[in-house]
Amino acid sequence: MNKKIFLCYDSIEGIFTAIYDAWSSRYGHDNIRIQVQNPDESNYNMELFTEYIYIKDSAEKAEKVAKAIKEKISLEAFDMVCHSVFSDDLQKGDKIYRFLILGFTMGSKVVSCLSKDAVLNIFNLNRNVFNESHHFLGFLRFKEIENHILLSKINPKNDILRLIAPHFSDRLNTENFVIYDERRKTAVIHRSGFSWVYVSGNDFDLDKFEELSEREEEFQLLWKTFFDSIAIEERKNDKLQKNNLPLRFRSNMLEFKDAPDVK
Repeated sequence: MNKKIFLCYDSIEGIFTAIYDAWSSRYGHDNIRIQVQNPDESNYNMELFTEYIYIKDSAEKAEKVAKAIKEKISLEAFDMVCHSVFSDDLQKGDKIYRFLILGFTMGSKVVSCLSKDAVLNIFNLNRNVFNESHHFLGFLRFKEIENHILLSKINPKNDILRLIAPHFSDRLNTENFVIYDERRKTAVIHRSGFSWVYVSGNDFDLDKFEELSEREEEFQLLWKTFFDSIAIEERKNDKLQKNNLPLRFRSNMLEFKDAPDVK
């Protein structure tokens, strides 16, 4: 029997729609795979004796899958699945599918059954997403641009922008700020006193975000001076520093901007 691969968009709605169609096909779980599409479609090789099915997002189908997870498994399982969608793992669609197959059989106790590969996979996706989002709560840096808007640019591996947005929206509620994901060209925009919104980078002009405010350069110089002055040369430990603050986080951090080892 030929294998069927359901190709879907990299989103909760896309993956849930693919799961709905895959389950409804009754083709047999062993003969089905869910695969997330890359925009340039370069993340997979076409396989012989395989039927590729391109999935069109359906809010109705996605909602049915979400409802089934909450009612037949648990809210905790639903939360785990949603966080797994934010992972950059190209196999996450199929890992979520395998987890749900087991979950609809075992019920709520599935989330603690880490001896099962399907559960362990979802646990690892969640841990990876959580760890990176937690890191960015401390590593993210803002700069002030024209009109007193705070701007931050990040390059996370996982799509954690919407996970960190509530944190900064709560703590910077009286500020106007933008957090821009350079890798995915998406942004979180927050207006003082209002809730944040998630938009595509194509919806605004990034060139306007390069003009620093009058006092920003002064503050940047003060911060660099402070960062350098508190360092103790005799206790310098580059290996430990890289363990605590990996190089991939440093490209958008002011204090490491001119460092030769930043990648």
